[in-house]
Amino acid sequence: MTVSKEVAAQIDEAFDFRGHVTVSFIDGKTLEGYLFNREHSPFPKGEAYIEMIPKDTDQRLRFPAASVKSVAITGKDFASPFVPPAKS
Repeated sequence: MTVSKEVAAQIDEAFDFRGHVTVSFIDGKTLEGYLFNREHSPFPKGEAYIEMIPKDTDQRLRFPAASVKSVAITGKDFASPFVPPAKS
């Protein structure tokens, strides 16, 4: 099973984002955390995958990319510069 262009684009956006994302899987489960790696074109006989660190853990989990239904940016980008609030 292959990943649609739309889901592949969402995975790439989440990979470039430096904060938490929420992955929705085809089986209805969701996972919030940091998507730190992905592979769209694995070596022959391999499988496309994503790797995540779930929120509030230090686990590293790998999932088949074909199991991903959608990926949403849901957290703060921790690498964005701090902008102090405007003074009133």
